[in-house]
Amino acid sequence: MWLQAAQDNNARLASLVEAAKAATLLDLGCDDGVVALERVKDKITNPLIYGLDVSPQKVRLARKRGIKATVANLEHPFPFANNTFDLLTANQIIEHLVNVDGFLKEVHRVLKPGGYLILSTENLSSWHNIVALLFGWQAFSQHISLVRNVGNPLRPFGYGKSKPQGMHVRIFTPRGLREMLEIYRLVVERTFAAGYYPFPPPVSGLFSVVDRVHAAFIGVKARKTANV
Repeated sequence: MWLQAAQDNNARLASLVEAAKAATLLDLGCDDGVVALERVKDKITNPLIYGLDVSPQKVRLARKRGIKATVANLEHPFPFANNTFDLLTANQIIEHLVNVDGFLKEVHRVLKPGGYLILSTENLSSWHNIVALLFGWQAFSQHISLVRNVGNPLRPFGYGKSKPQGMHVRIFTPRGLREMLEIYRLVVERTFAAGYYPFPPPVSGLFSVVDRVHAAFIGVKARKTANV
């Protein structure tokens, strides 16, 4: 169920990539580059794709696929000049960051005027998180310990040791995400959602369109206006 929701989320993110003959793209948290290439293959004829990822191994794989990838911590300033990119993508990244303000400030800085960001994350106001809180448990989408997954006996990944870079430390509602973007002069043009627990596909797909506020994943397309 989670995997299908995540795949639907990525498909909806990719659907918002604008068709273009050429564009310069930065994928934040690029992993091995496979997803970044899939997102643009039918939309941008001649893409120039850059990537940032914390894993040296993933960066090496991305480079082998032709992506100009760099090892970087997204809590820190991005290694690019102002007004460099037409498009930034960030799928399931922002929830791992402590310094969200710094991240969004950097997103705005490296986007060209008129460029846009497509971002998605888990939804704090999803029904499965709300129900967990009603039981007095930690929300499914949030982690609080560097040592173990604690506070929710039904968390799907169990109580094994968690990696610090895999922790979810900032979880957003749709309103919270939109208002954070507005602080950094990123104007939301489109919103999307995917997954609707506990319903399986195709019911979850329908409900996530009708009721985005309570879907499992939320996302936005936001633009840096031409006059800032």
